Amino acid sequence: MLSHHERVELDKIERWFETSDPELAAALRRGKPARSAALLTTFAILLDVSACGLLVAGLVGASPVLTVCALFAAAGGAVAHITRCRDRG
Repeated sequence: MLSHHERVELDKIERWFETSDPELAAALRRGKPARSAALLTTFAILLDVSACGLLVAGLVGASPVLTVCALFAAAGGAVAHITRCRDRG
C-alpha cells in the first residue's frame, strides 16, 4: 500500500505527464504504447523500396522466389501505410 506522500508524488507525476505530453498520457490511460510516427513512416518506406528492388531483381533474374518475396514486402508495406494512416485519424 502506498503512503500518503507517495500518492501525492504520483499525482504530481501524472499531472506533469498530462501537461507536458497529452498524447502519451492518453496512450497510457488506454493501455496502448504510443507509436513513433517517424519510425512507422520510415519502416513503411523501407518496405516499399525493398519490394520494388526485389520485384525488379525477380523479374530480371526470372526468379519466382524473389518475386514472391517482393509480394510479401509489398503487403507488409501496405499494412504499415494503413496502420500509419489509421494512427493519424
